[in-house]
Amino acid sequence: GRKRRVALKPGRLLVIENSEPALHAVLEMLATKSSPAKIEGRLADVRDRTRIFRLMSDFRPDIVFHAAALKHVPLLEQDWGEGVKTNVFGSVNVADAAVAAGARAMVVISTDKAIEPVSVLGASKRFAEMYCQALDNDFARRSDRRGMRLIAVRFGNVLASNGSVVPKFKAQIEAGGPVTVTHPDMVRYFMTIREACDLVVTAAS
Repeated sequence: GRKRRVALKPGRLLVIENSEPALHAVLEMLATKSSPAKIEGRLADVRDRTRIFRLMSDFRPDIVFHAAALKHVPLLEQDWGEGVKTNVFGSVNVADAAVAAGARAMVVISTDKAIEPVSVLGASKRFAEMYCQALDNDFARRSDRRGMRLIAVRFGNVLASNGSVVPKFKAQIEAGGPVTVTHPDMVRYFMTIREACDLVVTAAS
């Protein structure tokens, strides 16, 4: 089929971020775009269920994009409890809050590592996917309810994104090598930020 490009033109946009520098940077960047959307930024952590419920119920979003995650594989193997707090319980909090606030859709940004997971990252993100799939199935079965959709989108490495492996490879090549890989049989998949955004917006539509 022909490629469908979907532009979401929101009237209002709420950015929730637990890192103050990151929130500031995002709001500064968005301020340079000529968008008629009313943009607001709030500091919050997805682990704080009460705070997330309050923010969502005040804002009443139509669509929620859930991108908060801890995703550095070796660090999560070491501090797996922290990964579970954010990737599992944080995702449950966001999904439940989105449902309670009457959102029409929620898109979960997941990872290709959730396919037959062998790491804490993959397992925790797979759990988040399964929780959202279960909620989605619930809505599908209850024909009397408005049909909220919960959708997961899996990515490989997004070039130039936060935590991408590419800058590390680049630095290793510039230093004359060697380039370190996790395993010789490891296959990595890459896409651009633009492609990733298109995929997310298409999933939402």
